[in-house]
Amino acid sequence: MADLLESLRRFISPDLISRTSGELGENEPATAKAFGGIIPAVLAGLVSRTSEPGAMSSIYNMIRGSDSGLLSNLSTTVPGAPGSTAPVGNQFLSQIFGNKIDGVQNALSKYAGIKPTSVSAILGYIAPLVLGFLGKKVHDDELDEDGLSSYLSSQKASIMSALPAGLGSALGLGGLGGAAAAAAPHVERPRAAAAAAAERVHHTPEPRKKTNWLWPLLAIAALLLLIFGLRNCNDDTEDVTTEPTTTTVPPATTEENPATTEEPMASRQTDMDMTEREIPGGVVLNIPPNGIESKLVAFIEDKNKVPDKTSWFSFDRLHFETGSARIQPESQEQIDNIVKILNAYPQVNIKIGGYTDNVGQPAANLKLSQSRAEAVKNAIQQQGIAANRLAAEGYGEQHPVADNTTEEGRAQNRRIDVLVTKK
Repeated sequence: MADLLESLRRFISPDLISRTSGELGENEPATAKAFGGIIPAVLAGLVSRTSEPGAMSSIYNMIRGSDSGLLSNLSTTVPGAPGSTAPVGNQFLSQIFGNKIDGVQNALSKYAGIKPTSVSAILGYIAPLVLGFLGKKVHDDELDEDGLSSYLSSQKASIMSALPAGLGSALGLGGLGGAAAAAAPHVERPRAAAAAAAERVHHTPEPRKKTNWLWPLLAIAALLLLIFGLRNCNDDTEDVTTEPTTTTVPPATTEENPATTEEPMASRQTDMDMTEREIPGGVVLNIPPNGIESKLVAFIEDKNKVPDKTSWFSFDRLHFETGSARIQPESQEQIDNIVKILNAYPQVNIKIGGYTDNVGQPAANLKLSQSRAEAVKNAIQQQGIAANRLAAEGYGEQHPVADNTTEEGRAQNRRIDVLVTKK
């Protein structure tokens, strides 16, 4: 099932953030942070209403009756500009938040570091976006009220994990959000640790037996004598076979060989099962069955799949040097495979998307993601793929696919994705 939060985030481009910050008189990083908090805030408020039949009925009717042109209308304006706030959006926010709207705005203002009026302008822009997107889904999937409630409830985990810390109380959600929500998913406890914990709780220790202290002391002394005796024997003997000691020496740190390499891909598998797949032109790819190449070819060849803004595929064997857009040599195989696919399907155009985690400054992350996306695009173009078939855009820390509060989640968010824009 498509992630609702991720789908909506894809509408928030760097250009929109830049134009919004200019219109509202806010700096870009704070504006980006506001967008990042407002979308899950609106969705969290909406999800909280699914348990209220009366409220959900009104919301469902509003969503089902929403104007199909809401999404397209949003592309012509920015928050704060004249006519950017549709009246139906304000009505939608009222249905979701009720008299809590001022508290929500103040909490988001404090979180992002922008004026409450700027938060209000962005909320007025996001509400029609959510309304139009869900309206389209209700009609396309023929969802009734229960179906919509079920869909929203299924998205709760990802929405709550993205909700800014402290905002849950403003929404009346018992303080959920941020770190609290991030801790919500179940984590498998290591078996040995669980067993040890159980033993500590339930095991009643037996009474300690009195032990003569002399015997352990003598045993230790004998052991020390034996160790030193063997050591001396080895020193005096040349033909002694011993277990080899392996010492791992890190490679020298140079510009071409950094001591630490950041791997921005979600998958870090080194021992992937490979399978052969033939594509037009008699070209045979040796690729993982679940890798980006397989998914990309399957999407291209499926006549029922049409290019959209949500069907992104992540590189799984693409690596960069830390804090750099320099592609590591071991990534070349996967880039070569993408080139072969584009040659086999000359009608296909793609877009490269770059993403980072949320560590560091948003502006720096956005710049790095753009540089990395362009580096991949250039690497493909250098092998003969026409420039007009390729596009590249960096999204920085926007559109996370995992929890940024864990190292594993941050690793998944540092990625390069591919979107088919024409086929």
